[in-house]
Amino acid sequence: MISSFREKYSYPIYHVNKINNIRFYSVSENLNVPSVTSILRLTNPKQQVNFDFSHKTDSMEIGNYMHKYLEHYVSKDDTFHSDNKNYVIAKKLAQIIIDNFIDGLDEAWGTEVSVLYKNLYAGTIDLIGIKDERLSVIDYKSSYRKKTKEEMEEHFLQLAAYAVAHDWQYETNIHSIIVFLAIRNGEFEKTVISGQELDSYKEKWFERLDVFSKLTENIYA
Repeated sequence: MISSFREKYSYPIYHVNKINNIRFYSVSENLNVPSVTSILRLTNPKQQVNFDFSHKTDSMEIGNYMHKYLEHYVSKDDTFHSDNKNYVIAKKLAQIIIDNFIDGLDEAWGTEVSVLYKNLYAGTIDLIGIKDERLSVIDYKSSYRKKTKEEMEEHFLQLAAYAVAHDWQYETNIHSIIVFLAIRNGEFEKTVISGQELDSYKEKWFERLDVFSKLTENIYA
């Protein structure tokens, strides 16, 4: 656990299940709300929708191990370890994020934080905390190469949705969203979105949420 970790709120844990092959968060016994990632996937005209997650690729597994390692590093009293071959790669990528970002946080409020917005959607934030005196929602990604802002648009929409949800649920005022990309060759890329640009992504997110609602109004009514 890092010295800057201070769990600001008693964050709930929402379990994930599938309804018609779409991920939903079980907020209560009688309420399931769609996940942000499923909403974006279903409403992305540039991407072929595939809801079969039964087969995990090496990249997916490395990403999962990297997230697990970082969760333990930030907020747990023990270190995550696995004998899987992909764990070694994941640990190296996690160390890039630790050395170049996490160890420089002012405060870390929570990892793998579940958030909800008005019973309309839910999601899980990789990390929320204060960086350079600004409250930020942070997402970790791994990649073989650097990516353009256009390529990361869906990530920005995802974090904008999380920022809206956290602000609504906890009456916060999130200043920025940050995507930290750890690259296999040891490099990294940090993209910070704030101000009017963040407001723009929030507007785009609500447009996508509206599309999802219209697409599924008869299925999940």
